[in-house]
Amino acid sequence: MVTLCYFFTFVLLIMLTAFFDMRLFEYSIWEALKNLLYTEIAVGRLIVLIGAVIGLSFSMVADIRLYLKKKKSRQEKGNQA
Repeated sequence: MVTLCYFFTFVLLIMLTAFFDMRLFEYSIWEALKNLLYTEIAVGRLIVLIGAVIGLSFSMVADIRLYLKKKKSRQEKGNQA
């Protein structure tokens, strides 16, 4: 569930940034989305991609930990009965 929320948040932030680029620089939606990754400064692209990978990995770890905790509590509940 954490990973799903991460994807929604990331996509919404990309769309919001593209919307601002569309309004400020009078780009089309496709030009604005393309300019998010293909900037003149390669460091900006690395920051975006590395941030996305780090966020995705943290959300996946959180989901796995929550799943294992839920599975363990179910097993303990079954052993008590």
